[in-house]
Formats: sequence, C-alpha cells, structure tokens
Amino acid sequence: MLRKLCKYEFRSISRTLIPIYIAVIAVSIIAAISIAMNIDYANINYNGDSVQWAIEMNLQYKLQQMFTVVMSLAYFAVMVALFVLTVVVILQRFYKGLLCDEGYLMFTLPVKPWQLITSKGITAFVMSILSGIVSCISIFIMLLGSTKYPLQMLAEFFSFRNWSIIFTQLNNAVPMWGLYVLEFIILVIVSSLAALYQIYASMAIGHLAKKNRILMSVVAYIAISMILSFIGGFLGVSGIFLMEKVTYASAMELGEMFLQSLIIFSIIASIIQLAAFFVITERILSKKLNLE
Repeated sequence: MLRKLCKYEFRSISRTLIPIYIAVIAVSIIAAISIAMNIDYANINYNGDSVQWAIEMNLQYKLQQMFTVVMSLAYFAVMVALFVLTVVVILQRFYKGLLCDEGYLMFTLPVKPWQLITSKGITAFVMSILSGIVSCISIFIMLLGSTKYPLQMLAEFFSFRNWSIIFTQLNNAVPMWGLYVLEFIILVIVSSLAALYQIYASMAIGHLAKKNRILMSVVAYIAISMILSFIGGFLGVSGIFLMEKVTYASAMELGEMFLQSLIIFSIIASIIQLAAFFVITERILSKKLNLE
C-alpha cells in the first residue's frame, strides 16, 4: 500500500514540477547558445572591412548582448521559480493532503497514518533531489555555453583518463576519501529527511491550535530550531573540549579524528531527530487530528 501511496504522490507533484524542469532546461540551453554566440561576435576581427559592414556587425553585437542579458535574467527567474515551487508544492502536499479537507479522504483509506507520512516524506525527498539534479544540469549547460570550446570541455569532463588521475591524486592525498564521501552522502540524506520531518512535525504541532494554525506552525518550527541549536552548540563545545584533552595525536591525526567524529556524530544526531519528528507527527495525526 505504501508503494501505491508514493505512486499517487509522485503523479500529483509531477504535474506541477515537471513543466518547470522542462522550462529550466530549455531556458538554460537557449541562454547557453546566446552566450556562445556573444563570444563569437566578440572575437570577430574586422581586418579593415567596409565601414558599413563594421556598423552592421556592431549593431548585431549590441542586439546579441541585449538578448543574452534577457536570457540570463530569464534563467535566473526560472531557477528561483524551481526552488520556490519545489518547496511550496512539498509543503502544500502535506498540509492540504493531511491537515485540511483532503485529509478526510486520505484518512478513510485502509492505511496507517505512518504510511501516509512516509509516502509524503519519500516523495518530497526524491523530488527535492530531482530538482537539485535538474539545476546542476542547467548550470553545466550554462558553463558549456560560456566556454570557447564547449565540445572540448565536454570531452574533457567525460574523459576516463582525467577522472583516473583525479582519483589517483585523491588516494595519495586522502586514502580514506571514499569512506568520507560515503559518510557525507549518508549525512546529506539523513539530515535532509530530518529537516523535512521537522517541518512536518511543526505543522502537526501548529495544527493542535484552534486558531492561527499556520502562524503556530511557524512558531513551533522556530522553537524547535532554537532548542536544536542550543543542544548542538552545547555538544559542539563539549566535543572540542574533549578533543583538546587528546595529547598523543599529531595535529593532522587530531584533525582527522575531529572530522570523523563530527560526521559520525552528525549522522547519529540526524537519525535521532528524524525518528523524534516522525514519531511526533505520527502520534499527533493518529491521536490528536482535528480537521475542523
């Protein structure tokens, strides 16, 4: 049943986000082509050609510059729209789907509240990742347009030889880099889910109020953030104090120990936060839900 819920959520969100994905890629391609043409115009050598031809080329260059500026602004606008729309749709799907009138239908389904919450979280996380991938692709397209030899840059980027050199240098400089990358990926995933479910928990807590539920959700989010910041600061200072007590290690070893400890601690803390926010949200929707 969880798979069916996720499928329904993906269909609902995709109707809104896929068009903006297409718009971002399309605008980035047009903007990249415009930038490349602008570079070509700038590299034209007149070589004593007629004055009329020089004037015409200068006019075309000015028009091309204007078009490049317009497309650059359009690219910036669609990128902002991409991130704003992603956040708005994700929050709207949870709030309207579970805490508003649509919740009457959702909670009549033969599923548990935790399944509804999990489906919302999985869908929101995947679509956030997809939005990030689309933005990275568009940035890469813009970089191709800004270079004088885009095909050469593309070939260099996908060159197996170049990547093997990079990995060899990484192995020599940081032998444990693979473990660090894996831990960082896990940290990003867990911390992102924790941040998402913090928002869900805040909306669920705010929903307990009889009036001004959105405002109370914001207040709950700020209060939770302040508590987490205080706890994180206290534990961070305690960790630094304990690391200073380690006198047998060199400065490099001490730095590696601190980095490794910080990553592991952050992963554990994020897992605890994720579990706590999930339980808070599930308990409120199971025991205290009020859709009036």
